[in-house]
Amino acid sequence: MSGDPAAIIGRIYDAAIDSAGWSGLLCDIADLCGAENAALVISDSLASRSTVITPRADPAVVAAYGEHWWQHDPTVAATAHLPVGQVTTLANTGRERFFQSAFHNEFWRHSGLGAERVATNLIVDDSAFSSFVLQASSRRDEISDEARATFSLLVPHLVRAVEVNCKVQRLEILNSVSKVQSTSDQTGAIVVDDRMRLVHADVAAEDIMRAGSAITVSRGVVSLRDPEADARLRAAVGACGEISLKRTVGERIQARQADGRTRVTIDVMPYRKHADILWGASPAALLLVADSERARHMAIERLRDRFGLTRAEAMLSLEMLKGDGRAAAAGRCGISINTARTHLTRIFEKTGVNRQAELIRVIMDAGNFDRTTA
Repeated sequence: MSGDPAAIIGRIYDAAIDSAGWSGLLCDIADLCGAENAALVISDSLASRSTVITPRADPAVVAAYGEHWWQHDPTVAATAHLPVGQVTTLANTGRERFFQSAFHNEFWRHSGLGAERVATNLIVDDSAFSSFVLQASSRRDEISDEARATFSLLVPHLVRAVEVNCKVQRLEILNSVSKVQSTSDQTGAIVVDDRMRLVHADVAAEDIMRAGSAITVSRGVVSLRDPEADARLRAAVGACGEISLKRTVGERIQARQADGRTRVTIDVMPYRKHADILWGASPAALLLVADSERARHMAIERLRDRFGLTRAEAMLSLEMLKGDGRAAAAGRCGISINTARTHLTRIFEKTGVNRQAELIRVIMDAGNFDRTTA
């Protein structure tokens, strides 16, 4: 064994903040414990995907494991729901079963690594888990008691590092959303991965999703009820991870709510993460969602609060933003010209203006309104 355990622990916490440090750290942890290899594994049965960070392993083996073989790994089934921090070996997860498995005989025995291992779960939820694994050499297929003891000393720090990394990623997402999102509370923000799994939804987005059925979330996957709009959304999100000089990225998609009249507008834009994700879905796209009916309702309430307008007066004021005259605005509100004239007189008094052009300017300056809000 080689290395300073205290120095390794310090680097574990450094890697919690900057995930780029994990690659070299895994090699040094393996050396410290006298193992052939170390791996950080994230397995998600819901997404049918496994991601492995393991710099010393054959890249072809890692790719084959992530694409197919992890689903047949007996140690995955045996440890997926074990408590975080519990150290296990191949004996704990079934040595005989492992050696009799197709996973071992058709795949792992050709991997260049031994079967013996020592591992612990770092985080666990209903469908996914992240684990840290030390692996023996195929030439000397054993993990010593000393190696297990050293590994056990590191386990609490590895668990804590992943907890910290999750919080860092959460803060990065919130910060990215706040920078890109409009200051208007009429727009909600949803972050998804490349498979449309929900990573984050702010309060406004949750309200929009509750208000209508255009956007749904089932088993953590975001979708649109309109099949054509959903296909466009999935294609747009997929394109966010394939940026090239030959194509633009980002699209505006409209989907109808359950009432068939109101709609949501979804602006798709790529999400650029700043560090590797050690847990959970890796953000791929930011969806800015606007519900026309919700935006209109909030605009009406803001005008009522700002100028003391009645609901009818606020509705007429919004219609005036379209700039096609009092008669057209009255028609859309379902009132007569005379009623509109009476409303406008009171609106002028409350807003301190004398002409319709001035009213439009005042209403637009009142905050987050434009000619498409009405």
